[in-house]
Amino acid sequence: MIDIKKEIIPDIIVLPAIGVLIVMKYFEGTLQTSDFAAVGIVLVFFAIPIFFNMAFGGGDLRFGAFAALFVGLEGVGFFILYSGIVHLLILSVLKRKSFAFAPSMSIGAVFAYLSVKYAKGVLF
Repeated sequence: MIDIKKEIIPDIIVLPAIGVLIVMKYFEGTLQTSDFAAVGIVLVFFAIPIFFNMAFGGGDLRFGAFAALFVGLEGVGFFILYSGIVHLLILSVLKRKSFAFAPSMSIGAVFAYLSVKYAKGVLF
């Protein structure tokens, strides 16, 4: 909601969330080094719009890193894909050229997480 209303994603929310997620995954036994590879992939991929001075900022980059850590390496491709699709749907429904990306990333992360968990249950 903050990104929608103020077009910022505050570090005071995202950075502690990353720390808490790392601690939670560690104690749950699900933290893997590949999770950090997922973060690296998202940081590189999401830095492209920043490099080209598009409507994308550091808050989006950090929130994307948080989401990548959440979904892990298995889900990072789904996360990027679903986030883009959801964002395009939001833009087309609202008939706008730009809109906050954090809601799309949130929905994309949940869909990616569920996709990976569902695929594991069915395929593996």
